[in-house]
Amino acid sequence: MSLAVPALAVMLGGVLPALLATLRGTAEDRLAGLIVTGPLVTLALTLLAAAYGRPSYLDVALVLALLSFAGSLVFARFLGRTL
Repeated sequence: MSLAVPALAVMLGGVLPALLATLRGTAEDRLAGLIVTGPLVTLALTLLAAAYGRPSYLDVALVLALLSFAGSLVFARFLGRTL
């Protein structure tokens, strides 16, 4: 568990700029932020599942990975229609 905390801090440190891009950017920036945030949060939840020995966190991470991918595809499709 001692290595999990610094690794989690580094990953969550990468989520903040991606969330800011998702919230405040142009449509292209929002799509890029969404694409980057999904895997980072999925990895953070997977690390938490391994560190605390809770398999339910792993289930949440896998569902988030699937929804993040699907959401990115839907957003890209709508963005493609407007360009």
